[in-house]
Amino acid sequence: MKYTGTSGENYGGEILKEPTEKQLKTIKQALKYFGSQDFIEYHELLVNENNEVFVLSNELYEFISDNSIKPLKAGLKVGEIGKRFRFGLEGTFFLARKKKKRVYVNKNGEMLFLYGRDLFAESIRKAVSVKKNDIVFICNTEGDIIGIGRSRFDGDEMRSVEKETVVVRNLIDRGEYLRKKKLYSTF
Repeated sequence: MKYTGTSGENYGGEILKEPTEKQLKTIKQALKYFGSQDFIEYHELLVNENNEVFVLSNELYEFISDNSIKPLKAGLKVGEIGKRFRFGLEGTFFLARKKKKRVYVNKNGEMLFLYGRDLFAESIRKAVSVKKNDIVFICNTEGDIIGIGRSRFDGDEMRSVEKETVVVRNLIDRGEYLRKKKLYSTF
């Protein structure tokens, strides 16, 4: 259902809805992969026609429901759903609370990654619970998530390969906002 204002103007978007059973299953699988399956117990999720997933606090969800508000967007966008659930960068902070599937980089690696570059072995400080071809969160020296990548090696191998070997492919990084490209393709 398209949302129109009181004077009949069309806002061009779909009203947020509850995720379908299939979408919810896909989201739960992604959360389990990153060790955050309990997240859904404490928050509400809504999805729009563009398959963007938003998280709302229980209080905000109740307020919207109790007042018959039909928002186009609400809460925080945490990702997109298709065949898989793809975390957005803001979603990584909110959904990936466990320290699994993380690669920590040095200052030089952080700078290069934020410029859209892949990570070389010489930039890796440590890798936690990482297997070859895993989707991983890239963290700076302070532990902040600066992006998402795909590992090309198991975590214990990353530091032992030649230092100029790409060990993590950049899928999305915080620098994307400044470069104004499409945020990421399906991974």
